[in-house]
Amino acid sequence: MKTIDSILVRYGEIGIKSDRVRSRYEHTLVNNIEKALDFCEIPHDAVVRDFGRIFVHTQHAAAAPAVARVFGVVSVSPVQTSIATLDAMKDAALRIISPLLTGEKSFGIRPRRTGTHDYTSKDIGVTVGRAIEKATGAPVRLTKPDVPLFIEVRAERAYIYTEVIRGVGGLPLGTQGKVVALISGGIDSPVAAWLMMKRGCTIVPLFFDCEPYTSDAGRERALGVVKALAVWAGRPLDLAIVQHGGSLGQFRKLAPRATCILCKRMMYRIAASIAKATRAHGIVTGESIGQVASQTTQNLLAIDQASDAPVYRPLIGLDKTESIKLARRIGTYPLSTAGHPAVCGAAHRHPTTNADLAELKALETQLPLRELTAAASKSLTWQRIFPEKSFRWVLCPERKA
Repeated sequence: MKTIDSILVRYGEIGIKSDRVRSRYEHTLVNNIEKALDFCEIPHDAVVRDFGRIFVHTQHAAAAPAVARVFGVVSVSPVQTSIATLDAMKDAALRIISPLLTGEKSFGIRPRRTGTHDYTSKDIGVTVGRAIEKATGAPVRLTKPDVPLFIEVRAERAYIYTEVIRGVGGLPLGTQGKVVALISGGIDSPVAAWLMMKRGCTIVPLFFDCEPYTSDAGRERALGVVKALAVWAGRPLDLAIVQHGGSLGQFRKLAPRATCILCKRMMYRIAASIAKATRAHGIVTGESIGQVASQTTQNLLAIDQASDAPVYRPLIGLDKTESIKLARRIGTYPLSTAGHPAVCGAAHRHPTTNADLAELKALETQLPLRELTAAASKSLTWQRIFPEKSFRWVLCPERKA
């Protein structure tokens, strides 16, 4: 539609929460929508709640895709508002749909009501449909029309629109606590972090710098994907950076085939300590069963024992193709694959795939774990990553009839 006065915003599972929780989630969603609009520099008068809906008062159609990318939003529609009388709806509908019915395009009315009125939803469809048919000569097609016209009546107002833009869904960011997200700069870890954000969790991104066993490419990629995640969050993210190369060298020297397992156990210990310090509720990783040698079920079991914080793995059942597809949709894939591959030079050619926890603990008694942990904690630095307006949104909203 060329002229709109509002964006109608729909949410999903928020609506099945208790009244108290629902009110809190709606309030958070409204705040997040306002932040998204401010970030995109889209003028708007207000973002207000109605029962089961949120309305953004703006005449800028660009607000629709911006709001659709806010976690918790199921779909949006740019709308024109009229009073909820049959004559007013008929007049508004004609103004909206007439320019769209070029050639021999068909149309169909999709009415719905909330509240008490002296007419039914069927009355809306019949009255408005006949008026459009008479004024334009366009044929009516109830199944898959070329131009669907939606009329949603809520109390004393009617909202008229021609498109529904699918949103990202999930829960409003900030409603489900905080987690530490291990970010490697590869494809999977930012996808895992994004999925936790979609479920309402704020993230504390954590990057382990394994220099001299990795190049600067890994660090640059990590910074790039965190910037992208900050755009999705609509706020700056504080990135924790830990120097891990010294520990990695010790693991490689002691047990070459178990290097990756010992490395990850140390990472989990440090991540758990950061989670405790930041009052986070767990650790998030991009691991998927069997994807690489360290991610067999036996190795994952051995790695998990090193952390006293819960470990969440949103990608655990996905294959690489599925992870790549999602990375492309959220815009992190080109950032994770830029430049040369960030290969870890400490990895053994034939790493163990069935680590024994007792053997690992015996190996760790030969390591100065306390000193290594202290050195890692001392090396910890924080870098505030701001969202960049140049980030190219890739999650293209889907439009449906």
